[in-house]
Amino acid sequence: MLFSNIRTDQDVEKLKKRIVKDATLSARLREMREGGGGYTKTGESRHDKNELDGSIQMPTKSEVLALYRALVKEGTEEVNIEAEMALRKIKTKSNSGVAVVSLLTKPFACPGRCTYCPTDISMPKSYLAKEPAAARALANDFDPYAQITGRLKALEDNGHPIDKIEMIVIGGTWSFYHPIYQEEFLIGCYRACNDYVAGKDSRTEIYEDRLAYLLELQDENEHAACRIIGLSIETRPDYITDFEIERLRAFGVTKVEIGVQHLDDAVLKLTKRDMKIERVKQATELLRNAGLKIVYHMMPNLPGSTVARDIAMFGELFSGEDFQPDMLKIYPCMVLDNSELYETWKKGQFTPYTDQELIEVLRGAKQQVPPYVRILRVIRDIPATYIKAGSHVSNLRQAMDEDMKKNGWQCKCIRCREIREGEVNPDDFMLSNITYRTRTGEEQFLSFENPGARKLVSFTRLRLPDNHGEDAVLHVLRGAALIRELHTYGRHTRVGDESNQSQHVGFGRRLIAEAERIAKEKGYKKMAIISGVGVREYYRKLGYALEGTYMIKYL
Repeated sequence: MLFSNIRTDQDVEKLKKRIVKDATLSARLREMREGGGGYTKTGESRHDKNELDGSIQMPTKSEVLALYRALVKEGTEEVNIEAEMALRKIKTKSNSGVAVVSLLTKPFACPGRCTYCPTDISMPKSYLAKEPAAARALANDFDPYAQITGRLKALEDNGHPIDKIEMIVIGGTWSFYHPIYQEEFLIGCYRACNDYVAGKDSRTEIYEDRLAYLLELQDENEHAACRIIGLSIETRPDYITDFEIERLRAFGVTKVEIGVQHLDDAVLKLTKRDMKIERVKQATELLRNAGLKIVYHMMPNLPGSTVARDIAMFGELFSGEDFQPDMLKIYPCMVLDNSELYETWKKGQFTPYTDQELIEVLRGAKQQVPPYVRILRVIRDIPATYIKAGSHVSNLRQAMDEDMKKNGWQCKCIRCREIREGEVNPDDFMLSNITYRTRTGEEQFLSFENPGARKLVSFTRLRLPDNHGEDAVLHVLRGAALIRELHTYGRHTRVGDESNQSQHVGFGRRLIAEAERIAKEKGYKKMAIISGVGVREYYRKLGYALEGTYMIKYL
């Protein structure tokens, strides 16, 4: 068996050389390339022959994986999970239990006039054409169907399962786009996921009522091969209203990313953010009481702030009841071309932090982030050619890891503690509960953790609104406790597969049972779960039924 002993990257490199030297295998490789496989990152076709000596070029990992899949399908090779993992490219793409697909909305006006925000007429406001996701969107003319199909193919070619998709819609202020565009954009998203493995193209289907058709596509996605298990959008806090939340839920949105940037009104005024922090507090509570997950975008190094003020800002996020976001994206301010801040910097009226000062801020931020928060990013992936002043260090997360080792401290955030590769013994993990208050309710972060190894394998966010939720904006949530998130980390395991890793071994069911027990004990009538469309079937097996846009179980 060609793949029976493939376990490591070294094994893969040896196999590549064997393929090139073996006449039968190299002929098979050549045949695959002629059939349209074997493309480089930029999409240009690889030359099959080495121009110097005429020998066949070394295969890529994705080509070796394609060969493995073909041989398994033919029955000449047996399924080998270890070989599949060794051939998987960029393993972190699915090490958190899902496959992430990011896509951009079309270029559109923005209601803001922030001084730090660049303007690129070919992009949605604040995005730049050479950023990776932006470049892919531009190449696909911002068509959601094409963007998603391309990403699914890339993930699949690189060995990642694509049955559980976390979809992240980025680009400008979502809530400022025309409602018709919003609906048609998401129709394209659901169509792409429903069609991908099914081998069809539903773009020719005619519909009269956009929202009704969108709901039909959502129902279809419950059983599709590529299920959308989470959907997030980006918007401004001052665009979060009761009406907007109802629309977001109709679309299937489960997570909202809001641009907070800073907690000092004076800094926001100086940078023309045109918003006060009180609006952030209100928006956060509205989102939380609808069960949505909340991501804050924070921007240290803004004009008017200082290193000390920025470090204190991250402490304020979690020291009281006003904020308490579930996740953070940290985007240190950089001076970018085509921004008002660039002109300010040229006049000598703004000096960005040095790399050392920035690391000091990030260290202070990470040291104050509690265990129930996930830091999604610590820097934005902006090509250096755009940066006129500010940090050019693109691997700040790695720099922080080195700082932790050097100075003997540890980040407690979810991302730094999540389990990844390797087998899991459920007996090694204990149930933990962290409880904290927000303005209008109580949050309980229930998790299974291994304290000795500092590893987290699964968690849920239980929301207990004040007054038992009887004053909830959405009628279906009155009297309900809320499960806002349920996540099991570890290698992405396909739906229905058995596992000796962390997924599909019962952690999620046990967390839901504990959340139900707590809610019932505290007098709530029912449990409401904000479920991604593609996860509804899982909750039905646990006794839940769809009411409105939530999975409901009466206690």
